[in-house]
Amino acid sequence: MSRSRNRPPHLEARDGPQHVVPPPTLEQVLVRSHVAGRPSVASASELRRGVERAAGDRLRPAPLDDAWAEVRGVFGATVADPRIDPALTISAARGAVARISEVANATARVALATSRPASLLTFYLALARFARISGADVADGDDAGPMRVDGRADRYLRWVDGVAVVTDGQSLCSVRALEAAQEWLFMIPRPALVIADGPYADVAVDAGIEVIAFAGLDHCSLVVGGDKSRRCLVVPMWTDRSPGAYRPLLERALAAA
Repeated sequence: MSRSRNRPPHLEARDGPQHVVPPPTLEQVLVRSHVAGRPSVASASELRRGVERAAGDRLRPAPLDDAWAEVRGVFGATVADPRIDPALTISAARGAVARISEVANATARVALATSRPASLLTFYLALARFARISGADVADGDDAGPMRVDGRADRYLRWVDGVAVVTDGQSLCSVRALEAAQEWLFMIPRPALVIADGPYADVAVDAGIEVIAFAGLDHCSLVVGGDKSRRCLVVPMWTDRSPGAYRPLLERALAAA
């Protein structure tokens, strides 16, 4: 019996070119990690309700068809498909980093805040470092409080290397209501640019400040209706993932800068 017949199949020599699986694209990585694409729990009906609620805002009403056009243009989502187009995420992230660089080169003040520190704090810390080394004056401060936030009276504003977050003194807390964001914007000198999500982005936009906002379809109100002169660049992405899930997007955006 020949030696080749005794060789295990996976060790058999094969003639011709071998198929090499290419590495995943950044778009594929973002979809697999649920930074973009469909979220794990959202539904088309939830998206529909969110867009209708944003379009019916009494302060910034918008025709429903226009609202869906804006959501489709920024997120890539449709009424039947609550999906964030990863190509739009990548393009907006590159634009955001380029804008941070422009503002920083003018030595202007930049303020950062996140309502979801468990997911986004390391992402924002990297942007704060980038802004600083590019020449920006990054807003910072001492603890402020106690204050009532989301119905709890034992909350404080705390800056972590230039990124504002809410804490109870032991842990960093997520934020839904506007109280902390309003206090934060009142405390700091008016910035030329805000980098934020959630209520921090809402408060800064309403104050007429230029904003780079990181938002999922659950925060589509940032792009629906309102004054078209509002300066708000939305980077579409789901904001509840693990911190490491955002690293490939951040690295690509910073490399492009």
